[in-house]
Order: sequence, then C-alpha cells, then structure tokens
Amino acid sequence: MSKARKVHKESSKMADILKDKDLQMRSFSPGDLVEGVVVSASHSEILIDIGAKSEGIITSEEFDDEDKSYKGLKPGDDIVAKVVQPENAQGYVVLSLKRAEKDKRWTDAEEALEIGTVLEATIIEYNKGGLLCECIGLRGFIPLSHLDRVHFANDVAKFAAGSEAELKESLKVLAGKTLRVKVIELDKEKNRFVLSEKDALSSYSGEARAKRLEEIKPDTEVEGIVTGVMPFGVFVDLDGVEGLVHISEIAWEKVGHPADYFKVGQKIEVLVLGIDEGSQKLALSVKRLSPNPWETVAEKYPVGTKVKGVVSKIVPFGAFVTIEKGLDGLVHISEAAEPLKEGDKVKATVIQVDGESQKLALTTKEPGEENEKKDKKEVEKLEEETKEEGKEEKKEKKTKKKAKKEEKE
Repeated sequence: MSKARKVHKESSKMADILKDKDLQMRSFSPGDLVEGVVVSASHSEILIDIGAKSEGIITSEEFDDEDKSYKGLKPGDDIVAKVVQPENAQGYVVLSLKRAEKDKRWTDAEEALEIGTVLEATIIEYNKGGLLCECIGLRGFIPLSHLDRVHFANDVAKFAAGSEAELKESLKVLAGKTLRVKVIELDKEKNRFVLSEKDALSSYSGEARAKRLEEIKPDTEVEGIVTGVMPFGVFVDLDGVEGLVHISEIAWEKVGHPADYFKVGQKIEVLVLGIDEGSQKLALSVKRLSPNPWETVAEKYPVGTKVKGVVSKIVPFGAFVTIEKGLDGLVHISEAAEPLKEGDKVKATVIQVDGESQKLALTTKEPGEENEKKDKKEVEKLEEETKEEGKEEKKEKKTKKKAKKEEKE
C-alpha cells in the first residue's frame, strides 16, 4: 500500500470519528434542557453522562435535608436536567433537576390550558381576593368568583364578613381540601397560574350556563350568593350564572364602598336588569327593589317644609345633609346660618325641590333672618352717613367763624 493510500485511509477514519455525534464537541448555555444517563448517585452529587464526552453534575445544594429523591436514581437511568452553569472549576456542566422539573410543570400547565384538562388543586390558604393552592407542583390562585357557590352557602357563610382579616379566618375551613379545577390564565414569566373550580364542574359548563340564562328573565327578582366584593361592585352567583351589581345599583344613596353593604357568602335578593354584551354577565340591581325616594320628594318635602338631617359631606360650595336614606339636600354656603361640619345634626327648611333633577335645596337660616341683617346694615349705614354729615357741619361752622374773624381784623 502506498503512502498516499495510507494517509487517505487514516483521514477517512478520522472523518468517521468526527461524524460520530457522541464525540462531537457541544456547547451549553444556561437554561438549556439536556437529556442524559445517570453515571452515579449519592447524597453529595449525581453525575450524568450528557454525551459528547461531557459530564454533568447535580450538587447536594439541589436537595433539602429531607429530600431523598436521589436515592431513587441508579446508574443507567435516563434523566432530563437544566443547565445552570456551562462549566465549573472541575470541568463539569452544572445541572439542576428542580429547574427542569419546574419547566416541565409549566409545559404541562400550558397543555392543560389548551386541552381543558381537569386538574386537582390542594388549598393552602386565603390570599386577598381568592385562595392559594398547589396544583401539578405549581403555586396557583383561585379567585373567589371562580369557586363553587356551595362553599359560600355552607362553610364560609357561617363566618364570612366584610373585612379581609375575618374573611381569611372564615376560609381556613377550606385549607387542605382538594378541589377539581381548570387552568384559565397562565404566564410563566410573571409566575401567574390562575385556576377555576367553576369551569371544572358540569353545573357551570357552557351548556348548563346557557340553559340557566334562558331561565332568568329581565325584571325578575331572584336570590343569589355574594361571591366577591370589589371597589366597583358585587359579584353574585345565581345558581351557576354570575352577575354583577355595579356600585351605582347598590343603593339610592351615594355608596362609598360595597363592603359597607355586603360580605362574601351573604344571600341577597337582586333584580335582573339584563345581560351585559361585553362581559356576558348578568347586570343586577339591589336598589331598584325599593322605591326611589326622589320620585316622591316634591310631594313629601314641598318648599317651606321643616326637616331634620345629618351633614354627610362638606364641599367648597356648601354641605350635603341626609334627610332620609337615599335623599340628600344641599345647604349652599350662602344659606348656612353658621359653619357646618360632617356629623352635625341640623334643622333646615326646604327652599327648592326638583325630583326629576334630584335636587333639594335647603337653608339653615331662620325666616326673616336675612331681612333683619339687611335692616341692621341699613341702620349702620345711616348712622355712618349722619356722623359724616355732622363732621361736615362742624367743619363748615369753623370755616365761617374763621372768615368773620378775619373780616373784623
């Protein structure tokens, strides 16, 4: 064999070696997911063959004192891990099982959202507006409005109250319980994993909801359970269908916060106004179940009527006085006999009423008080003018006297 032939043969052998995937050099970056085979596993480290003559290592820092998961691994087991560091001082690729597992959980969550898989969630505790839970190894959140109404009708209703502290205490009864849920919102970057118990129950399915919506007619009075209290209104469950009582529909009087009127778990009567096309939720009202006081205000409080009330609000131009629930009158600053402050009990007289425009003007001044003030001012003005005239007369007399004296001289 010639020398050239030998060189060609050796070159071909080297090319075959370089084509071997297991021998090709491979670069790793933090965040890469790699597959490998366990070489050895102990309480201090796990060595993994990740190909290309590279070895990965999972250090003891990955395991808690009580974590004995490494004991389940044995040489030859296939494993998936995440690259933490491309190379440490010893030349190993530093890997993490936990981070790879978390990525897999997020992938499972995405699939559950796409397919609509029913999952199991274990309740941990109450957090503002809902429940924290553990689901497929991830920390999830179930909004109160997405819990089955049975919880509010039974356990929670016994204890529920308006304050966050009391609500947290009342929802302790659900801690440790397992609920069937569906994923409704997901954002890995923001670590957001939102679940719904309602969506996982057949009683809240699209078909069941559509059927229930057909049964509920506008202008009908129905009973529901408060499932959420927000600054803008109150969410109410009507046997599988959710509705909203907007803050403007809670009471005829001005409402500061819905929590002053309702609490989660409370049973309430509502009037169905219709379906909101945007949210596909029922629009509800509480205030319309009682008469509108402005409709009869002109008959009940005609001009000249003496009324009693409490100052509810101070504004730059005057003070609002509550005459009865849902009915406030205005004492303009020019009609106040004296300075007023919130909480003051006052007696007033109606001086203007307009039920259609919802205006009720009041005065705390006594009849004739304004005329008396005008008369007093006129008297004071007359006295001032008289004084001025007297001064002028004296001045004139003095001038004449001086003139006569000068003539004699």
